[in-house]
Formats: sequence, structure tokens, C-alpha cells
Amino acid sequence: MTRSNRTLNRIILFVLGLVAIVVGLVIGAGVLPVFRDALDPYVDIPRSLDVPASSLWIVAGVCLVVIVLALVWATTRGGGGTSVAVRERTGDDAVTVNVALVRDVVEHELAGVRDVVGSRVDTYLVRRQRAARIRVAVRRGGDAVTVLEAVDRAVAALDRTLGRQVPVLVHLTGGTRSALAKPTRVR
Repeated sequence: MTRSNRTLNRIILFVLGLVAIVVGLVIGAGVLPVFRDALDPYVDIPRSLDVPASSLWIVAGVCLVVIVLALVWATTRGGGGTSVAVRERTGDDAVTVNVALVRDVVEHELAGVRDVVGSRVDTYLVRRQRAARIRVAVRRGGDAVTVLEAVDRAVAALDRTLGRQVPVLVHLTGGTRSALAKPTRVR
């Protein structure tokens, strides 16, 4: 439900961090003798540098563009995640239901299902409407049909609890957590 790739975000942050470190070291080496002396065995830094003023303006412009693009990138990410599952307004009164209630209802309904390792609930604002995403980790070799029926019952219980239907995206996952989960014991 987000609009950007998590890996791409991390790569961009890593590259920007490296650029910031290099720029900081170069500026520090040019200004402070302590940095220059510390970097001298590794990098040959000239003692004085004659740079035309036009080149400095070009470098400053490129830095400004990178900073603006980074700010735009950071402020437009997120995809509308919210902690409010339902908000009802009637006149001057407002009732707000937190995502924790939705999470508790879903976890309670899925607690007795043998093939469910765990669940996670997130809520988002999608086109000015609140929607929930329920991720259910299914045990390796588990019955997906049984799990989906249990999730349907959990969503029906959620609708009864909230008094209205909330759009829901159900995502069944496997993965490491499911593979490493302890087998269920019959008591």
C-alpha cells in the first residue's frame, strides 16, 4: 500500500549518507588542519586550491538540487499509513477507533487457528477512505483455505465490533518466521 520500494529508499539513503560523509571530510580537510593531518597518510590533499568562483556556484547549485530532491523524496513517502482505523463525526461529536482495537479483534479471532503463526494489522488512508491490511503468517504446510476462512470470520467480527464495514486487504505470508515456528502440540 505504499508508493515506493523499500529497497530503493534504503539505497538512496545509503548513497546520500556516503556523499554527506565525503563532502564533510573534504570540507573539514580543507578548513581544519587537524583533519588535513589525519587524512594526509591516506589522501593527497593540496595545501592551497585555486577554484574559480563560477565552479563554486555550480557546486553549490548541484548541492542545492540534491538537497531539494532529497527533501521532496522524504516528504512524499509514506503511503498514507495512519493509526486511526475509523473516525465517525456526528455534529460536534467525534468517535475515533485506534488500530490497536482492530489488531486485538483480529488476533483474538485468529488465536485458536492452528496454522496461523502470527498476524499484523496496519491501517492506511487510501483516496480519503480508511482501509486495513491484515498480514497473516501461515505455518509451513498449513491449510490456506482454513486460514482464509478464519480471517473471514475475523473480518466479520471486526465489522460487528465497529458497526460498519472497513475495506480490508488480506495478505497471507510464509517465510522464515513460518518455517522456524514450533510445531503445535496437542494437550
